[in-house]
Order: sequence, then structure tokens, then C-alpha cells
Amino acid sequence: MSDAAVDSKGSSREVMSYLAVGGVGFLIEAVILTVLTQFAGWSPWLARVPSFVTAVLATWVLNRRHTFPERGLQRRSLEAFFYMAIQSAGVAINLAIYSVCLMLLPQLVRFPVIALAAGSLGGLVSNYLFNSRLLYARSRTADQR
Repeated sequence: MSDAAVDSKGSSREVMSYLAVGGVGFLIEAVILTVLTQFAGWSPWLARVPSFVTAVLATWVLNRRHTFPERGLQRRSLEAFFYMAIQSAGVAINLAIYSVCLMLLPQLVRFPVIALAAGSLGGLVSNYLFNSRLLYARSRTADQR
């Protein structure tokens, strides 16, 4: 098998893993957003803060472990900081789409998960590219895992 085929197979596995982890993150965020807006009376904008932070922490742990297990920074705290920074940049796209959906379709305020899904798709590509090309571009040695 050629190196290109091996790289392609590894990249496919990585993308599928990233999508699966993103799905878990979406579910976490959707549940928290729904609970806070439907049962606690929070606004759909304010509820995004705890839902986003919780989802990012969960996806960092899962991506570090499953999507990029051999790559990343030696210091986990520094890696978590950079991961949060990258996700925060991606959330700008996410929140822009989310906000536009809520403003153009006010009925979505009652069901903000629909706007969340649209925003999440928008931020997915940039987050993957930044994570795979910047944060997880280097391999960790065995003692750094």
C-alpha cells in the first residue's frame, strides 16, 4: 500500500473520529441548552455560555484521546488552553449563524437547538482545520501521552 493510501486512510479515520466527537459535543450542548432554555427560563443567548464551555471540555478530552492520540502538546493544561482558544475562534462562526437564525426566524427562540445545529455545522470545518493543522500537528513522544 502506498504512503498516500496510508495517509488517506489515516485522514479518513481522523475525520470520522472528529465528526463522532463533534456529535457527542453537539448532544452535550443541545441537552444543556434545552434544559436551560425550556426548564430554567434562560435566554437562548445566555444559555450558550455553559453549554459551550461544557461541550468544549468534553470534546477536548475525547479528541485528545481518540482523534489525535499521538499528537498534541506535552502539557495538558497548555493544550486545553489552546484547544479552548481554537474553539472560541470557531464559535464566532457558530454564534454568527446561530444569531442570524434566531433573528430571521424568531420562532426558533422556542427551539434554539435548530439554530445551534446550523451554527455547529458552520464552525465544524474551521475548528477541524485549526486543530489538525496547528494544535495537533506534532507528535507526542511516549512519555508525553
